[in-house]
Amino acid sequence: MRIVHSTRQLLEITIELEKRSMALYVRFAKLFAATGELRNFWFGMARDEARHVGALALVTTVIESEGLLDHPSMVIVNDAAFDNLRALLDRYQAETDASISLDRALTIAVEIEETELEDLVGDLLKALQDRDEYQRCQRLLVHDLSELSYVIEQHCPDSNLLYRCDELVNRHAATLNAAGK
Repeated sequence: MRIVHSTRQLLEITIELEKRSMALYVRFAKLFAATGELRNFWFGMARDEARHVGALALVTTVIESEGLLDHPSMVIVNDAAFDNLRALLDRYQAETDASISLDRALTIAVEIEETELEDLVGDLLKALQDRDEYQRCQRLLVHDLSELSYVIEQHCPDSNLLYRCDELVNRHAATLNAAGK
């Protein structure tokens, strides 16, 4: 069922989920800190989520200045998508201890990136009607997903996981390409 939230509610929920994803990637950066390449990779993933939080805070401020923050959102979301991501993050945070393998951490990252959250962030950035900000976000997403794909290729024997990640890269690259036209 699609639910119409106020723009404020939608932004608050999305920011909360982005912060939780960021916190998970920070935990991975600490868990794999012994290898500088992996620490930097995970910290970069966390930084990307932090950029989303900042961009969404900007959207919030712009929309609030226009007096539209409490109006129904133009972006309509299925609440099940939010519930699903919250449940995934709860489960992942419960299992991330010192014994988690790199393969599992990479699988978790792909599963998070496969959710509707990244698309929702893009849709919310479009609310600014600032094409440059939207395209910048999409370029960074394609870059970060490409790095995830590279790390999977270098450190994980799971060809299916690599395929799933490459599909994400291709999908978001196509979205970026279409936005540039």
